[in-house]
Amino acid sequence: MKKLIIIIALIIWGTIGASKSVAHVQVVSGYFYNGLTPYGSWIELDYGVVVWRPTVMRVDWAPYCDGRWIWTTDGWYWDSYEPFGYITYHYGRWYFDDYYGWLWYPDYEWAPAWVEWRYDDDYIGWAPLHPYAIFSISIGIHFTTTYYTPYYHWNFVKYHYFYDPHVYNYCLGPKYKYRVYSNTRYRTNYGYQNGRVRNNGVDVEIVRKRTSADIRQINIERVSDPVVMNNRTNSDGRVRTVYKSREELVRNEVTDVTFEKSNRKSSLDVTKVRRDGFVKRENTTPLNNNRNSDLNTREMRNNTITKQNRTNTSTDRSVQKFDERNKSSNNINRNNNNQVRTQTNNNRQEIKINKNNTQQKREIKVNRNTQQNREVKVNRNNTQQKRQIKVNRNTGNNQNRKRTR
Repeated sequence: MKKLIIIIALIIWGTIGASKSVAHVQVVSGYFYNGLTPYGSWIELDYGVVVWRPTVMRVDWAPYCDGRWIWTTDGWYWDSYEPFGYITYHYGRWYFDDYYGWLWYPDYEWAPAWVEWRYDDDYIGWAPLHPYAIFSISIGIHFTTTYYTPYYHWNFVKYHYFYDPHVYNYCLGPKYKYRVYSNTRYRTNYGYQNGRVRNNGVDVEIVRKRTSADIRQINIERVSDPVVMNNRTNSDGRVRTVYKSREELVRNEVTDVTFEKSNRKSSLDVTKVRRDGFVKRENTTPLNNNRNSDLNTREMRNNTITKQNRTNTSTDRSVQKFDERNKSSNNINRNNNNQVRTQTNNNRQEIKINKNNTQQKREIKVNRNTQQNREVKVNRNNTQQKRQIKVNRNTGNNQNRKRTR
């Protein structure tokens, strides 16, 4: 009996724990996984959507706080003091989940910083770009859905402290952020130069005029080994950053990686997010670098051609639908015009008939009045005659009386 109870308990425990078990899937970039695993955990939110969550965080911790801003040849560069910052602040996006807290969503495009800006004459602010923000070479930042970063996720400082090495010490408190947020203008100014994303942000001339700091443009030195990042600046004033191209990130694949699997639903709408970071693959067999590179190149070309064909097809369908709608709308407009004309003619005929009826009524009334006047006149004449006759009779009677006397 005891053995049966123990077996049942084990079955129930295994069923409950299945929802929190780990999932072995393939990671597109081992560079991200190996660099961030010591400082946090990987969570699979949905099929093909894997994010990273920092382990050690203060209650008031937020991205883009522990570091400084530097004006470089690629625009505003965030120089992070955190050990994982060389990845999370130059690749991917940040999102605050209602349950998990701050999550980092991977992406392959490098930038000096992925933030959105707000500013006025007194304050300048920045906030992490969310996963709904997509960069395009032709139009810059655009969004897959409407989403506004809450005001309490923004960092605001006066211009005087913006270029300070410890800028976080001068950020406004939560109770002042809403007032500044409401008075500032929104800005995302991203470009593409020399094959890299450029974060222009707020115009550097505006910052120079409103701050006492000597803002000079610094060159960026790109290195491939994160160990070199221990010294972030060279003796000649260059700032070091770890740079990996998209092709390198895709080529560096690893298998049998463990993620935390949870059935807890995230507030992030994964259907509106471009899945360009971690993706599950059906084939988990590792390939050599040359073959993998050729396959990636072929896949990119095929995807480009497929997208173009889809775009052309959708455009043709849209044009055809537009023409059909125009034809139907023209027919409807013609029918409506004919109906309006018919209705107008009917109204005119009714008005004409009403005028004729009115004229006839007036003539009948005039005739009636004329006939009545005639009758009145005849009656008057008859009354006059009657009076005359009566007078004549009275006169005759009087004369006869006199004669008799």
